[in-house]
Amino acid sequence: MLGPELGYKLRQRRINMGFSLRELARRTDLTASFLSQVENDKTSVSLESLTRIAESLEVPLFYFLSEKMPQAAASYVPEGPRGANGYPYEVFENSPVLRPEHRPRLMLPITGVEYEKLVMGTGKKMEALLGRLAPGSGNIARRLREPTEEFIYVLSGKLLVGLNTGDYVLLPGYTIYFEGENLQKLMCASEDEEAMWISVITPAVF
Repeated sequence: MLGPELGYKLRQRRINMGFSLRELARRTDLTASFLSQVENDKTSVSLESLTRIAESLEVPLFYFLSEKMPQAAASYVPEGPRGANGYPYEVFENSPVLRPEHRPRLMLPITGVEYEKLVMGTGKKMEALLGRLAPGSGNIARRLREPTEEFIYVLSGKLLVGLNTGDYVLLPGYTIYFEGENLQKLMCASEDEEAMWISVITPAVF
């Protein structure tokens, strides 16, 4: 889910990139007034707008998601800016363990795709995601901001992976590897069971 630290993360990343609000507005085709409201937690932001912001700031979409405090990290509480839960942001980046109940989740309402982040923090060389699709749902792949490589392992159900070389229906235990630019669609091919899979993507652009 999008957490209360969204505005803080957005402002800090914008400043680190050397962008003014006006410059970020130009790059995202959003207004400086709207971006200021987002940074100050005075308005919500759609997934489409957040995707534009993430691409302009050269960070994965999951960079802005809320990450709950892992119990194992509670003993290390450094000084610095803190999120709404009272814990410093850098705790999330440094913890090597991510429990199921702490996974950031991202739901794409138009397509029905739900992703869970399997690796704590950002700035990694690869991203590991748990994906879910309900029967009859799917999405058309959008071009990412840079070339990627992806590996998928199907856990349950049937997953249709559409590449520029054709459509492939994967059953549990099946794997597929492809370059990101060749991905055209992901769809649940099961009639009465959700498709669930693990994706490993490098670099971590999602």
